[in-house]
Amino acid sequence: MEPVRRRGAVIAVSAGIGMLALVGVTAGVVVALGSSSGHADEAAPSSPAPTASVPGSPSADPSASSASATPAPSGTSTSTVKGQVSQGTHTGDLRFFLLAPPKDAEVYGDEAGSPLSAADLASGAEDEAAMKRSLADYGFKSGAYRTYLTAGGGAEVSVKLSRFADAAAAAAYYEAHYYEGDKLTLTGGYPARAYHLKSGSEESTDSLLAISYQGDVHITITVTGGRTADPKLLQNLLDAEYQRLKTGR
Repeated sequence: MEPVRRRGAVIAVSAGIGMLALVGVTAGVVVALGSSSGHADEAAPSSPAPTASVPGSPSADPSASSASATPAPSGTSTSTVKGQVSQGTHTGDLRFFLLAPPKDAEVYGDEAGSPLSAADLASGAEDEAAMKRSLADYGFKSGAYRTYLTAGGGAEVSVKLSRFADAAAAAAYYEAHYYEGDKLTLTGGYPARAYHLKSGSEESTDSLLAISYQGDVHITITVTGGRTADPKLLQNLLDAEYQRLKTGR
């Protein structure tokens, strides 16, 4: 798979005393990853930490792939991947909770989804060690992602899940993230934010991105490609992913 061409981005990590600025892994993102101490509860997560900006350069995203690449179904059967949820705590294989792609979609890589480690998440950072420490502050446990191409190559959809120590940690992680893009209106009735991220390049297309969390799992969904990415598709995907994490169905 070839990576999607992305603009540089910025991640700001607040770890203990001072601010460590890191290169981001997603176009237009500014992330403040503060200490996980003093988590608020899920209904009222802690406030975002301050952010800082530094020049960045494009970097690889483990969940990214080119819409022009050829998907290659392979690997684990989805029927063998198991997971459970109880009162917002998710156990088992996190890939179980990935939203199932449409039947006519072409999946990149493993049909069951792929694991996403702290090392994967930190791989695009200028200071990988600091990024790993910050993820550890939130109690990062595991991650999973799946990327697929809709029928006819209309759009590329990527769903990424990150499991943290508890619901308060996932809420704090969510509150620490925002993106530099036009904000979109969401109607799901649960904590979520969405953005229109403009590519700024003739070699790539705009993306729609939404973030949320359910229990101890953080959600990131990206829709890229097509003439104009559909906000309704993004909303429907987010609603379905939230419900799957909430109910296991």
